[in-house]
Amino acid sequence: MNIYRSVVCLGIFAAVCLAGPQNAYAQQHVAEDKPYKQELAAVESKLRTGNIAGAIESLDQVIAKYPEAAEVHYAKALLFGQARNFEVAIPLAEKAFELEPKNLLFANYLVELHKGNGDLQGALPVVDKVIEAYPDNSSLYREKIMLLHANRQSEAALQTYDTTVSRFGKTDTLDVIKAEILVDLDRKEEAETTLMPWFRENSGIRQVYSTLGYLYLDKKNVKQAIQVLDRGLKNTNDNLLYLDLADAYTADKKDKLAFDALKKAFDATDVNYADKQRVMFTLLSGRSTFTLDQIQDLANTLVLKHPRIADSHVAKGDVLWRRGNLQEARSLFLTAIGINRNHVDAWRMLMNVELALNDADQAISHGFEALEANPNNPILLYFTGLAYMVKDDTDNARKMMETALDNSGHENNYLQSLIYAGLGDLYHKLKMVEVSDVAYEEAIKLDSTNATAMNNYAYYLSERNEKLELAEELSRKSNELDPASSTFQDTYAWVLFKQEKYKEALQWMEKAIKGANPSAVLYEHYGDILSKVGNRKEAVRQWEKALAASEGSGIDVEKLKTKITTRGYVE
Repeated sequence: MNIYRSVVCLGIFAAVCLAGPQNAYAQQHVAEDKPYKQELAAVESKLRTGNIAGAIESLDQVIAKYPEAAEVHYAKALLFGQARNFEVAIPLAEKAFELEPKNLLFANYLVELHKGNGDLQGALPVVDKVIEAYPDNSSLYREKIMLLHANRQSEAALQTYDTTVSRFGKTDTLDVIKAEILVDLDRKEEAETTLMPWFRENSGIRQVYSTLGYLYLDKKNVKQAIQVLDRGLKNTNDNLLYLDLADAYTADKKDKLAFDALKKAFDATDVNYADKQRVMFTLLSGRSTFTLDQIQDLANTLVLKHPRIADSHVAKGDVLWRRGNLQEARSLFLTAIGINRNHVDAWRMLMNVELALNDADQAISHGFEALEANPNNPILLYFTGLAYMVKDDTDNARKMMETALDNSGHENNYLQSLIYAGLGDLYHKLKMVEVSDVAYEEAIKLDSTNATAMNNYAYYLSERNEKLELAEELSRKSNELDPASSTFQDTYAWVLFKQEKYKEALQWMEKAIKGANPSAVLYEHYGDILSKVGNRKEAVRQWEKALAASEGSGIDVEKLKTKITTRGYVE
């Protein structure tokens, strides 16, 4: 599997930058003799002050007076495109293109709008019209090839490639596009054959080497992949190839060299931030063999090279959090939200760290700040509710959690499952047993890997001596999903205890005790199980440990004292 490989992308149309609304019209140049020049200058002035509604109203007035003014339709299309209002933007851009069919700027923007709207088929006629106007522009044919392939018309794309070659001749750029299509069609030998002549001619295009490197890695020919990529770096000086090289060294089990290649890519100013961020996301997802020290090194470089991007600080904060440096992590997340108050993940991580620091009040305060910047965001509502739960403020916790659920309709199953599991915990706390059970069941139905929901539901069922078979099934599965969790092991031991499977329960409890810093609850459960297998002396010793650690644990201290006094289990 290729972990770090850069995505091959050859955009031929000059991309229109959808800048902020205040700069949208600034990209246009209106001829001096246009009668509406001054009116458009006034529109630009309104945009600079953030008066978007006023600017649109003024544009409408100009269009009413000069309906054939293509650049005015285009300017209005830019504003609505910025807001991703494709229903309005596309007809406006179409009108501008209809009025000036030879204007490449208008054509390009219309194509980009269709792409943004997921309508590649709609973009193709635009390209065809521009090709009619500029039949000798080879880049337009390349755009059509890529659009056809992206629209799953790969055979038509290859036919267009043949037409283009017959008209303009072969080029390495064209053959890279063809090779990528062939790779996607699983015609990898043809792709290799297509690119090899350009490799021999020492092409200056990165994709020749990155695609060949990928093909050789796919064939498990790691040494040849490394040789190709090394040669590519010499011929192109394109540092993005270091990401491909990192993949090759990883496949060759040379982790030190793989890390060195990544470090060079992260240090390089010509490697896009998006590519570095993608790699960092991969590393933080656990899909690498690098140590936290190495990931920390890359995260430090990310902040050093891209200090004004919030995600850089979030990535470094994430690493510090995992290393247990909570205060430093908190500082990084605060920096991130200072750069971008709409960064939901930065707020979420900040609140999570503050809960880990036992600062629920600060987490709540930041929750409200986050919601002010991101109204009704379900994950922020959820974490604010969680902070209230930590404070035992069940009224506000319930209000936040239920509001989170109400606003999660368009979110993914993972987040909805998280919210339902939180509600399960909350309703249990409120002694709303039946509603709590339904919430847990919904959480598990939405996400069959939600091990925490399974564990908590199983534990509460066992405490009530209800549905013990279901409790055992859920607890067993939670341990399969997270075999290192001592909490989950304790729950499974307790479920087995309730089923009177004492020897099995003892095995699981001993595993839980070894793998954690035991709590009063674990010590008490351990003592209970030991008493049932006849080891009363050791049981009393564990109960005494539980009593010593009982402050703030929530366990029944009087019952625990009775167990110690009578040297036996008390139901």
